[in-house]
This record gives sequence, structure tokens and C-alpha cells, in this order.
Amino acid sequence: MVRGTVPAPAVPALIDAYRAATADPPPAIVWTELLTTATGSVAIVTTWRDREALEEMLASGQEPLARRLVREAGGEPTVEIFDLSATASP
Repeated sequence: MVRGTVPAPAVPALIDAYRAATADPPPAIVWTELLTTATGSVAIVTTWRDREALEEMLASGQEPLARRLVREAGGEPTVEIFDLSATASP
């Protein structure tokens, strides 16, 4: 999960950039979501196919997309990596 706080007026542009960047995600991404608040708090949650795919992306030397999007919107991205332990569907 990548989190940050961006200026509230920057949120619509961040949403547009996220939509454009994720229109055709790589096959290693199972799911991704952008969460926002009216005050500029944002979080991008991405589920990867497996830990190996995530580690491969991190080792590529390129700035990960979620970090870049938060940074370019004026935020300081923080990263926390979770293991998917359980899911539920209504």
C-alpha cells in the first residue's frame, strides 16, 4: 500500500493519472484501487499475482507507479507491504 497526503486540489488530476496509468495493467497485477478523501489523503492498494512478481518490479530500478503518482501530485509517498491473509465477498 502506498499512502500520502497531496494538496486537495491535486486529487482530481491524481485520479485521472491513476486511471490512465492503470487502463492496461501488467499481468502481474491482480487488482489495484485508489482511495481518496476530501482532504487529500490518498492510498493506492495493489494486489500482485505473488510475492515474486512484486519483488521483480521492485528490483527493476524504476520508481513504482503508485509512489510516482503520489509524489507527482505533491505528496510524500510512504510504502507498507502486506501479505494477503484472507478475503471475503458479499
